[in-house]
Amino acid sequence: MSTSPRIGFIGLGNMGTPIAKNLLRAGFDVMVYNRTPSKTIPLQAAGAKIADSSDDVATHAEVFMTMLSDDEAVRDVCNDVIPKLAHGAIHIAMSTVAQSTTDALKPLHHAHGVQFVTAPVMGRPPAAEARTLNILLSGEESAKQKVKPVLEAIGQRIFDFGTVTGASNTVKLMLNFMIFTNVELLSEVMLFAEKMNVDKKQLMETINNTQLASPVLKVYGELLTSERDVPNGFATDLANKDLRLAQETAAKQKLKLPLAELIRAHFEEAIAAGDGSKDVTVIMQHLRKKLT
Repeated sequence: MSTSPRIGFIGLGNMGTPIAKNLLRAGFDVMVYNRTPSKTIPLQAAGAKIADSSDDVATHAEVFMTMLSDDEAVRDVCNDVIPKLAHGAIHIAMSTVAQSTTDALKPLHHAHGVQFVTAPVMGRPPAAEARTLNILLSGEESAKQKVKPVLEAIGQRIFDFGTVTGASNTVKLMLNFMIFTNVELLSEVMLFAEKMNVDKKQLMETINNTQLASPVLKVYGELLTSERDVPNGFATDLANKDLRLAQETAAKQKLKLPLAELIRAHFEEAIAAGDGSKDVTVIMQHLRKKLT
């Protein structure tokens, strides 16, 4: 494999598109494919090669990268593309999926001589654009070393969770669970502030500099206090999927997550009301109707 490997990329959503653009800015030879051709236009303008089919991506790629919405999409794309990749290619799977999904796909990769690493990311689309993602990595050591320059082109830091491909998938579910728990917490606190006529922005500034001094919570706190529409946000239906996967993963270890049950009930109420495509911070609006 060359020091600057040819990259094939499938999954040009809110996260995949800016990630692919950063790979192009870093000088990588990138070929992209999406079932919706219009999504490839911004990448073509940025210098990407556009594939007519997944076969083209497989022929091009020394490193194959996926950023897909759910487990089913990952399974479908892997079953289609992995058998067509060259022996020795590496698949970097960045989607938020269950570790069991990754485990089920390992034999497919092994059978075709494709190395497999999982690298889900922490960060919203603006972080992807700014190349400030945090990358959660796991998989075979030799493959991780080979793809390190690729990952460094899209993020600010790599957190290595060992040689078990898929371990980082579970870490991502854990960290997302923490985000959703804090969105619920902050939503309830903000509603309490409303009732007591406390300035929410001032309260959030206080929280961010005392009890919850966290860059992630600063972002979510601002979204909750402004209650503005968030284009290309963290869709509530995807958040609900991630939380369901966390619960299912925990359940396999005979562990319940009581807060997850509460938060998922609120997510599903928002989805039933037609807000599944809206940013997860829409939860506060539903809590306002439900609790006040």
